Amino acid sequence: MLNDLTSLKWQNRVIIVREPQTAANAAAVLGQDAAGINERDVIWFVISGQAIETNYPDDLSADLPDTLVATYAVDDGETILIGKDGGTKLRLNTLDLNALFSTIDAMPMRQREMKQGR
Repeated sequence: MLNDLTSLKWQNRVIIVREPQTAANAAAVLGQDAAGINERDVIWFVISGQAIETNYPDDLSADLPDTLVATYAVDDGETILIGKDGGTKLRLNTLDLNALFSTIDAMPMRQREMKQGR
């Protein structure tokens, strides 16, 4: 069961979206580019109130939304990119997949992955 992001470190990049109640469905936007998400080893979490949507394949702790919001100080409407090293790489006030993918693709680890054909 996933309680925090510790087990994802060095395996996945993480996108956390804290969706305001009136926003468009961020999970649908992320799901539309599953190929780009998978290619970049991204696990995403969309938090709306106490609800959470994700592409993480296993069970989530009921406390995970609160843990993510508290740990990464995610404000309503904010999107955060966390690198494989566990560090925060980008904060946006909207969900912008192009900006997220550009930031990821510029990372040295991602550059190596692309050269290796991953």
